[in-house]
Amino acid sequence: MIEELEQARAAGFTIAYEPVDGDRARALEPALGDAIGAAVELHGQRYLNPGNFVRALADAVRERGGEILERTEVSGIRDLGRGVAVTTSRGQLHADVAVVATGAWLDALVRPFGVRVPVQAGRGYSFSVPAEGAPTRPTYLAAQKVVCTPLGEGRVRVAGMMELAPAERPVDPRRIRAIIAAARPLLRGIDWAARTDTWVGARPCTPDGLPLIGPTGSPRVYVNGGHGMWGVALGPLSGRLLAEAIATGTSPAELAPLHPLR
Repeated sequence: MIEELEQARAAGFTIAYEPVDGDRARALEPALGDAIGAAVELHGQRYLNPGNFVRALADAVRERGGEILERTEVSGIRDLGRGVAVTTSRGQLHADVAVVATGAWLDALVRPFGVRVPVQAGRGYSFSVPAEGAPTRPTYLAAQKVVCTPLGEGRVRVAGMMELAPAERPVDPRRIRAIIAAARPLLRGIDWAARTDTWVGARPCTPDGLPLIGPTGSPRVYVNGGHGMWGVALGPLSGRLLAEAIATGTSPAELAPLHPLR
């Protein structure tokens, strides 16, 4: 973990951290078990409740006069030469441009516009447990690839796994059992039997690990997706950069290596 942090530092990022022994780790986070022999305390970190975050984004769009069509399937996009027509389960929508940001479902919509970089669902599993006995701060079990994040309202989310499978495939109970088996020896006091909110989400992953942000073969159809596990952190930034490119006709230099037609 420290090696990864030092690589990030070498790339120019400012990361404050402190290696600690097991006793210090348990003093900071009593939910950690005796099997923990060492840890890294990261400073200046932030975390959020993803559901609340997305709802707040939707509210911000509505407050600015935008409209959000919930539970609406998009099945196709046509370039009309002076705009686009978007085919949905509620009929056709017309606009000057379309930005396709459909995550693991990008391929079918953007392939007709020359995008050949595939987006694969890297599915992550999660569930929540009662906060009592669980970590009180974001806790990453690095070797086990399991993350515990307080959600508020008396729940802590436990997440892990990277399953390459179709996005629509139902939850595989074996994956949940594997997460619990990996985390149980390192965490004490969690009531695993009281878990709720079991869920699997399709992270949109690209072969080279870089997202797809920018224009397609059509000057009226754009892509913003393929952020993998970094959508919450990078989505707002990539959205702002892409909006600038669409509004001004000049693409920021940061988007050059992320071109959807690469």
